[in-house]
Amino acid sequence: MAGLVEKTYGDALFELILEDGADKLPAAKAELAAVNSIITDIPELIKLSKTPTVEKEEKLGLIESAFKGRLSEYIYNFLMVLMEASRLEYFGKITEYFGERCNEHLGIAEITVVTCQPLSEKAKKDLSAKMEKLLGKKIEMKEEIDTSIIGGIVVKNGNTTLDGSVRARLRALRTDIGSVIC
Repeated sequence: MAGLVEKTYGDALFELILEDGADKLPAAKAELAAVNSIITDIPELIKLSKTPTVEKEEKLGLIESAFKGRLSEYIYNFLMVLMEASRLEYFGKITEYFGERCNEHLGIAEITVVTCQPLSEKAKKDLSAKMEKLLGKKIEMKEEIDTSIIGGIVVKNGNTTLDGSVRARLRALRTDIGSVIC
């Protein structure tokens, strides 16, 4: 569940962009994710944003020199507001919350598919179609490779995990055999 800061700022940005049109939401979501990646890669930026001995003008100048003209007006101004309010440390959580709001509004389910080797394009397409039918939403799929599952597939959607991996089947078999032997 989102904290008060994430919810307040995330809702404000979501509503502002939504006023301009729901078609702007996916681009804003992607842009926030890209900026979050940059901020995550430079932890000193968060530290600097919380340093009281550095003047606000200098902090804002840093954001301006790094991002002005490279971001949409909404996201650039949002970054400036967060820096001004000394809330840049919440950017990741705000981005996550904003993404959830976008997905909810646009009827999108984000799923993570874990396999021991990359899926073929046909397999991705088939799985996406099955998940769309099951969830009743458009699917955004992220793939992960984990050789420890041995084979099969694990699909994660929010708090739900569908585990069809060989590893899970072997664990279940071990449990079954263990209960018979004991």
